[in-house]
Amino acid sequence: MRADRVLSLLLVLQARGRLSAAELAARLEVSRRTVYRDVEALSAAGVPVRTEPGPNGGIELIEGWRTDLTGLTEPELNALFTSAAGPEFESAMGKLAAALPGERGRRAGRMRDRLLVDSVAWGSRGFTSPHLRVVQDAVFADRRLRLRYRRAEAPATVREVDPLGLVLKAGAWYLVADTAAGRRLFRLSRVEAAEALDEPALRPRGFDLAAAWREQAAGWDSGRVALEVLVKVADANLPLVLRVAGDRVIARPRQGVLRMAFPAVEPAAAFLSSFGAMVEALEPPEVRVELARRGADLVRLYSPAGKRKADGIRHRPR
Repeated sequence: MRADRVLSLLLVLQARGRLSAAELAARLEVSRRTVYRDVEALSAAGVPVRTEPGPNGGIELIEGWRTDLTGLTEPELNALFTSAAGPEFESAMGKLAAALPGERGRRAGRMRDRLLVDSVAWGSRGFTSPHLRVVQDAVFADRRLRLRYRRAEAPATVREVDPLGLVLKAGAWYLVADTAAGRRLFRLSRVEAAEALDEPALRPRGFDLAAAWREQAAGWDSGRVALEVLVKVADANLPLVLRVAGDRVIARPRQGVLRMAFPAVEPAAAFLSSFGAMVEALEPPEVRVELARRGADLVRLYSPAGKRKADGIRHRPR
């Protein structure tokens, strides 16, 4: 039983009055059987919902009863619109926005202009940025942001941006923003600090978040990741590996196993070898072969025979 679906049903009934099961099923994009099951869930939760059979019957709330859910404050609505992920949640929130009457409906629509859920998979990155709330508040309040941002292996830089919208894709948050150098996409997991400024953000008239996302994300698609490596990590070493690996970790398929993304075999082996025996590459086999080759080179270099050879080179007469 999905709570967001039941919430949508409740708000539709409150906003629209009596509707038939068929009308509710069409509006909520579910079956009639699901509608009746959700009505039973509302009744069990103490909501006075009434069902009348027959051609002129329907489903409605008892006259005079209202929930205070449509009295949500703007911060509460913000939190609601950013509290879950996935295409089902996006669909439910669309229905919720349609159900909210008057000014609250317009407010919900305004939030949807600033939040996008892209359900096309890039891998599952389930790590929430500690700076999400600050960035989210600035996006919804149209305030400028000062970010300390780290791009790949480069040092962190401080940037002031005009935030335009948040995108949630495969469990990872992205910020679409305008900068002095043009429109940019910022991955929130790379934001090391965020501060809302006491300045209004400049927002282009008629800005379309979905279109901007498509344009900015054109080079970020799954084809950009050439190699995925399955890595086994002991629980004791997991916090360190996660901290150092950062955005290379794209999924945690099971306990003690990480899936990491690399552009090729060589960078993958170079990175994983820096952990020594703390991690083990499980697949693909070409990464294991490269790690074994590197290990053999080190053994030859640091073995007693290798040491004698190096000493002979160092002490060879000139």
